Amino acid sequence: MHLIYYTWLKSPVLTHGFASYYTSARMLIDGSDMTRAYDTTYYFAKMQSYGFGNVKDLSNLPTGSFIMLPLYKFEPVTAKIIWNILGIIFLFISILLLFRAFGIPLYSNQGLLLILITLLFYPFYYNIAFGQAYALLVLLASVSIYGFKKDNVLLTAIPIALIIILKGYGFYPLAALLLTKKPKIFILTIGLTTAIFLLTLPLYGLSAWQMYYTKFYSVVAYGEHSSNAAYQTIGSLLGHLFSYNSTVNTNALLSIPKLYIYYFTQITGLVVLFFLSNKFTREKYLIFFVMSFALNVVFSPAAEDYHSLFYLPLIFLSGSILFKDINFRSPQIYEFALALLLMMLPLPFRQLEDSAFPWYILAYPRLYGALILSVMVLIFAQQKLPSYLRRGKS
Repeated sequence: MHLIYYTWLKSPVLTHGFASYYTSARMLIDGSDMTRAYDTTYYFAKMQSYGFGNVKDLSNLPTGSFIMLPLYKFEPVTAKIIWNILGIIFLFISILLLFRAFGIPLYSNQGLLLILITLLFYPFYYNIAFGQAYALLVLLASVSIYGFKKDNVLLTAIPIALIIILKGYGFYPLAALLLTKKPKIFILTIGLTTAIFLLTLPLYGLSAWQMYYTKFYSVVAYGEHSSNAAYQTIGSLLGHLFSYNSTVNTNALLSIPKLYIYYFTQITGLVVLFFLSNKFTREKYLIFFVMSFALNVVFSPAAEDYHSLFYLPLIFLSGSILFKDINFRSPQIYEFALALLLMMLPLPFRQLEDSAFPWYILAYPRLYGALILSVMVLIFAQQKLPSYLRRGKS
């Protein structure tokens, strides 16, 4: 009931995230020059003309304009209400797919506990409030995980290609396909992504992609505000620690250019993914593949609360093991509870943004929760797992 009430309360409120998706879709349908989506004066004027008043946001990647295309005929408030209802549907389909992938009976104690956790998962409420697209992206991730479990090439490849095209996520799961010795699916995913990019290129032109990198990606990834605590990532934390800025980040320990921190973070993430892959045997590749979605957020240039929805598959995977036979004497239950609380509660961590060292280190609870859970899953992978979590098992 709380979810329904919250959706009813927040859906009619127009917000910047939804405004960006909707405006880009309308511009595409109207035949506008999509390069101008990265001219903030022009783009803000378009938002206002479409009915968003003073709501403003930057345009995301060009192909992100496809996300809201089915709703372009509706005025913004109606479109956001429909979009949030669809988001709830996407979430529950994701739950069912993950239950199937991890062998969780729907009406078991495991299943009911995980559904309750999902309904209390604050990042999903944040997704609703801002009309974000991460419920759709998690659905695609869940389809891919289910496809991986079933050794279904298309169900694994197509969702990853769409995640990459629509939002720029998915490169870690893509790399995981290669590291889990699935070259056929890896090549197919790259082929699909490239084909969609080339087929849609006439709609945008290379200039729109160039402007996206210059005006959006570079600003978010290593711009002045890239170490804001709103971004719960390794890169943001390192930027907070080591990239001094006289106007924004005045409490850093050193003064390293954020571009260097960005490159270090991305290289480190891929190296971590590679070394982790060596910790998994073939029958446990499903666990590594699930972890890759979580690591994609951990090492993302920017990941706000709603990005944490990508942690749900890892939470479900852990729950399928821990909740099978709950032992309150086991420290793993309490480690899981700590990780979960850090990831799911509406903690006021943004208030620590401008704190002095070392207090701002506490401003990254989502990140720490994800790291704790990732280590737990890595430990699980070294143990004998239930047959339903092994590759190719139902």
